[in-house]
Amino acid sequence: MKKLFLLFSLCFIFHLNALGQTNEIAGPAFIDSASVIKSGPLSKADLKQSHEKAKLYNPRNRGINKVVPGKGLPKGIDPALQSKMGEIPVKSPIFSFDGAVSRSTPTDPTGAVGRNHYVNAWNSAFAIWDKEGNQMLPPSSLESIGGAFNNETDGDPIVFYDEAADRFILMQFSAAPGSGSTSPPALLFAVAQGSDPVNSGWYTYRFDLESLPDYPKISLWNDGYYITTNKDALEPQGKEIVYVLERDRMLQGDDNVRILGFPLPGIQNNGFYSPAGFSVMGGDLPPPGNAPIIYLQDDEWAGVNQDHLKLWLINVNWSNVGSSTIAESQEITNGVSPFAATFDGGGFQNLPQPGDTPEIDALQGAMMYMTQYRRFGTHNSVVMNFVVDVEPSAAKHAGIRWYELRQQTDGSPWSVYQEGTYAPDNSDRFSASIGIDLRGNIAMGYTVLNDNPANPVFPSIRYTGRFVNDELGLMTIQEESIVEGNSPQPRPEGRYGDYAHLSIDPVDDLTFWHNAEYFEGVERVNKVAVFRIAANEPNDIGVVALLSPQDATLTSSETITVRIRNYGTNAQSNFEISYRINGGPLVTEIFEETIPAESSAEFTFEQTGDFSEIGEIYTLTISTNLENDSNTNNDTLEVEVKNLPPNDVGVTSIDSPFTDENLTSTEEVTVTVSNLGGEEQQNFPVSYQIGNNSPVIETFNQVLEVGEDAIFTFNQTADLSSFGRYKIEARTRLENDFDPTNDAETIFVSNLNCIPEGSDCSQGDGIFYFELGEILNERIPCTIGYLDFSGSATDLDRSEGDYSVTVETGFAEGDREKFSMWIDFNDNAVFEDDERLITSEVIPEANEPFTYDFSIPRNANLGQHLLRIRAGDTDFSGDLNDPCSVMAYGTTHDYSVNITDSTLDIEDFILDEAKLVVVTDPNREDQYRVIMETSFDDPLRITVHNILGQKLIENQVLNDGDAYVYELDMSYAARGVYLVRVGTRKVGKVTRFIVK
Repeated sequence: MKKLFLLFSLCFIFHLNALGQTNEIAGPAFIDSASVIKSGPLSKADLKQSHEKAKLYNPRNRGINKVVPGKGLPKGIDPALQSKMGEIPVKSPIFSFDGAVSRSTPTDPTGAVGRNHYVNAWNSAFAIWDKEGNQMLPPSSLESIGGAFNNETDGDPIVFYDEAADRFILMQFSAAPGSGSTSPPALLFAVAQGSDPVNSGWYTYRFDLESLPDYPKISLWNDGYYITTNKDALEPQGKEIVYVLERDRMLQGDDNVRILGFPLPGIQNNGFYSPAGFSVMGGDLPPPGNAPIIYLQDDEWAGVNQDHLKLWLINVNWSNVGSSTIAESQEITNGVSPFAATFDGGGFQNLPQPGDTPEIDALQGAMMYMTQYRRFGTHNSVVMNFVVDVEPSAAKHAGIRWYELRQQTDGSPWSVYQEGTYAPDNSDRFSASIGIDLRGNIAMGYTVLNDNPANPVFPSIRYTGRFVNDELGLMTIQEESIVEGNSPQPRPEGRYGDYAHLSIDPVDDLTFWHNAEYFEGVERVNKVAVFRIAANEPNDIGVVALLSPQDATLTSSETITVRIRNYGTNAQSNFEISYRINGGPLVTEIFEETIPAESSAEFTFEQTGDFSEIGEIYTLTISTNLENDSNTNNDTLEVEVKNLPPNDVGVTSIDSPFTDENLTSTEEVTVTVSNLGGEEQQNFPVSYQIGNNSPVIETFNQVLEVGEDAIFTFNQTADLSSFGRYKIEARTRLENDFDPTNDAETIFVSNLNCIPEGSDCSQGDGIFYFELGEILNERIPCTIGYLDFSGSATDLDRSEGDYSVTVETGFAEGDREKFSMWIDFNDNAVFEDDERLITSEVIPEANEPFTYDFSIPRNANLGQHLLRIRAGDTDFSGDLNDPCSVMAYGTTHDYSVNITDSTLDIEDFILDEAKLVVVTDPNREDQYRVIMETSFDDPLRITVHNILGQKLIENQVLNDGDAYVYELDMSYAARGVYLVRVGTRKVGKVTRFIVK
């Protein structure tokens, strides 16, 4: 090894003085060479069995956190966010297959397609397939290649196809001494001797290095193979990070193939980083020199003042390697919207997944493989992506920031042609790989994840894309599924991927092959999918979207505008387009303009439509009729359009407070307000009410557009400081609201004296299935050992007395796993010994439902109460029957029950149970609330009399769930004493109140 320390130091000092503004370094920091070791065809008899293993070494999670707290933009939502799914449908994958089934952690899925083969690799094996998905070479250890790969299986493999040379390349690293290797760390390469990777044989090379070339990625330029690494991540300045290999000599199998190493001057990182080289797609290579290397620079990191993309250019002179240079070329800021590219300070576990498993690694700090470069007649393009936090001020939400950069001529500066952040819903999207086809269409495959218990998405693989003439910055294609996962990432680690790999078929330069990781139980599966978004039929027209009318307050003469898509390769004009409303008469007109191939156009019908009935949902069917249309399946679009009443708003969720321990007297109340009507709204009242107390009424001052949701936080906080269960109702109070039934939302919040978080249920201890009356809770996640299900309730009739509850655990050994249950009958949020209905019942078997009997006391208080269940391994620390104790192994869950009594008649309820009160509105002394608390739910009558016995009011009053509540306006009444009565005509409760 020839390490040129002196040459590098002298050159570096000279250029700091002479060329400081260009930040250029002359001469490589590292020069070495390797001789070829040839190996023959891959004979099945000589193949070695693959060995599954965890990664031997990877320093991504080590080192100093260089994130500066509070620094960096954006502070709110990503300004490049695409928050809505694309609308253009494309066909599902042509086919797919499992490229690897492994328990390696992670699998490092990679693969490339050639003219006749698909070569697939993972940590640390490979297989070869034909273009129909038939396996030609079974899964085998990477050491089966022989030569320099003999006894080498350390990981981070990359498969690369050099289209210009029609050769496959396999690359992996060799780890540092002490991790299974007796040689220095190295980069290992296998270059197919011909176009057939099975039968051509391989040239192999080992390039020894000083330290581990972690996370290596290969790219192709005219004058070499360029390798970027995560080498020396904690001290990147002055250390070689990028390597260049003599491509021409490697393809010939020559000896003494040289490798040059370069630092990236001026780079900043956050401990782990993965720059990227521009990798040529297609057979048209760029001129030699000016090979680009690119990396993101996050202004949350120390030393970075503005989010940007940093670009370096390497110029290699193989005739005089000492004169080779690397220079910091551009800091691209124009067109780069602020981004937040750091999760959890750079750690491995970032994104929550369904179930009791570690969070998944978001793969931050990496320009995700590949960064594809393609030459067009009018420009050069490169596409790239990395993961970002879409809403850094809120909970983590991973999206994909992607770019297309363009260069007008060879050697000219690069600029942002388009950017976007793909996060079209509340699921996380990450681990993407992006590509650009021969026509300039862009495709992107990625992983989708969502831990929402109501709609969980286990790690799944999908793709989207855009056509070259579509609106810039948007992935316009409807998201398509490659495979939907049915399992979370298995324990014990959060490592995912570590990458995905999308390549393009060289036969047509239009078909994409994507390889990524998902899970089936404990198995990590690499799914390879083949898909195409480019048109392959000459004549294909269809309706994509209805642009107007949209849901709103509509009239009898609405303009109908649609978007039409030309999916074919021929331009189209003069074809019929039609619509009908609710199956009525067909309206047909002619599209006379020309839509170019793979483009969209808008069309407005001359004849308007009648959508004038308030509240009506209209079905609008639009279709095209193109002669010789090759795909009639996409001709027709059926859309529902609703004529919304002009005035209709409502509270659609109560976002805070929520059940917790030790709530305060100043809890913030936050709600989501939605405009459900057809006109914008502003300055309308919004209220919340705790139990049957007087409502807190404030004003929503913003402009709320049609269909818009907004967060509203009340100025007046709520007093929840007493232990117990609170009913919170929030509602809008818009004058002339069309539909009052959608005005309000109600939640129950408990201030608990204890929440025993921290128990471990990773071994299956605790309850994972619970059934009681109308409550059925299946597949309960473990999380932190405690979950609040108090929003789920069932009725228990105390007159019947005896009930059964069914539970299931995931662990049972001997009589160690036991189950206890309480009901908080006195509503003090403390589960006392005399409220325990089941005590330490043994759960004898795992994964089997068991039923236990219990009794409700005959004198149990009527109404809703909290129910707590606990289960765990009682041989370990933690008292199962202490409802506040944190068990070493187990779970605790809370539910709600409503105690009723079918034997009581109306007189019993009113005379024995009910409490009638009249409460004055603190905002207006002439407004009152009449409240009678009881769980009886038949309609009752309310009357109000003055002291002379004159009846002023008589009306029906309904139970809203916990009480009969009636709003009483006495603004017209004279001062004095009044009597109010609530009950039946025979029996009732009476109280008096004073109007001042």
